[in-house]
Amino acid sequence: MKTLRTIPAYLWAVICVLLIPAAFIGNDSFAKQLAKLPFMKINPIYTGGEVARITSDSTLKITINKPVFEALIGESSEGFVQIKFECDSLLPEIIRQNIDFNNDGVQDFKLAVNTKTSDTQFEALNKKDVIGLGISTMVKDYWIVRVEVRNPGK
Repeated sequence: MKTLRTIPAYLWAVICVLLIPAAFIGNDSFAKQLAKLPFMKINPIYTGGEVARITSDSTLKITINKPVFEALIGESSEGFVQIKFECDSLLPEIIRQNIDFNNDGVQDFKLAVNTKTSDTQFEALNKKDVIGLGISTMVKDYWIVRVEVRNPGK
């Protein structure tokens, strides 16, 4: 009886010893397969959140994302909203826009971005929800601005 138990146990041990090195050697392809699973997603802190709406102003395409209030548990009291400016050709030297990030019909802040010098002028029009300018930078062929905002639910 004891021999019947030890044979499958040793067989399982040999299989595990062979699988462990194979898992480390094929780690890149294994990681790529894991990343394709439906429950895997990139944190909105890195992506800027979901797109709320896209508007066009002459040759400029403006993408306003939903505000991001990420926290370990629940939502934080402060977060950011990301705005992306892109153009079919080169970005204009100066981008001047009034942005309504919460889509309530009232402008929340003004931006003036010099794409040549990276100088960004910011003015909060909605002092209740808008804290200040976070990031303003060129990424690939478009310009991204992150504005720090307060969570209206907290």
